[in-house]
Amino acid sequence: MRFLILIALVGLSAAGPCEVCKTAVQSLKDVMDSEIVPKAKNAASKMCTIMFFYDECEVKANGVIDFVAHYIANVDSNDLCSKLGNCEESAVELVRRELIGDDDDELCKKCHEEFQDIVDTLTKYPSIKTFVKTILSTVICYLPIENCDALIEGVVDQAFSELDQGSQALCIALNLCKE
Repeated sequence: MRFLILIALVGLSAAGPCEVCKTAVQSLKDVMDSEIVPKAKNAASKMCTIMFFYDECEVKANGVIDFVAHYIANVDSNDLCSKLGNCEESAVELVRRELIGDDDDELCKKCHEEFQDIVDTLTKYPSIKTFVKTILSTVICYLPIENCDALIEGVVDQAFSELDQGSQALCIALNLCKE
């Protein structure tokens, strides 16, 4: 897979920043479907052993990592690259996918609960944003994704800014609740 990503990026070297960004975001989406999330959680677990000032550091970090992973899996790469300034302006829209899970009501309720927990965590520990960016960059940016660190930072910042729309809109957008 790394070889295919490298070939795709080499082929895009003559392309503009919009195409490069969309390819990089798609590569990021592809690796998030693999073992990256468990690796990120494992790294968070190890880092949390020295982050004694966080209450329930591992649980809080894993919740934020899950949120970012859901965001990346559902965001449209063209719209995200527009928001990051690499393509023409457009509003970021999340791509609707099939609902994940069997019990839709329970899944939706859990999303609202986790949303509030994430907002509370970010309010209490604003530095967890940097913590999560560092972990994701560490476990992802060994792959040949162009401007990987900047991409991770932009995507994570955008994911956190999406929290402003409230739990109902975000849980629908992440396809964890029905409209």
